[in-house]
Amino acid sequence: MRTSKAFLDFQLWSLRATWPPLLLLGSSLIIALASPFLWLSVLAVLGVLVLSLDSVARLREFVRLRAVFQHVGAIEGRALAEFRRSRSSWCSRRAAIAAAYAAGLGDQARQQIREWGYKPWHIFPDRAFSLRSPFLRVNFWKSVLGITAK
Repeated sequence: MRTSKAFLDFQLWSLRATWPPLLLLGSSLIIALASPFLWLSVLAVLGVLVLSLDSVARLREFVRLRAVFQHVGAIEGRALAEFRRSRSSWCSRRAAIAAAYAAGLGDQARQQIREWGYKPWHIFPDRAFSLRSPFLRVNFWKSVLGITAK
């Protein structure tokens, strides 16, 4: 019984960690299937592929952060450093907050996000509309595709 509850908890928290790219993936899939224009369908299929990889990357990030939070037991030291690395994009923040909640540190994580000045409507990555935009950086796309940077 205990293992099935732990499995169910993991499934629910991992869904909370990955819902942003999954929602966009579903929207892209609907557009790909319903679009009368071939070019739009092709773009939507490319979006589905990228968002699938992004969902897997957020799940891996969730699992990694949850393990760190459970090991440290608080958001401080190494856990804070790992949490800080995940703050620049909305999807990463969602995965980090879900990992913190799964480890029992959710309120502490929310407080830290508030202290950094993020609001619920901050959905674009930091500096998204500047010359230093993450969309123009290879490391951003590596994180979206789940490729670990060396």
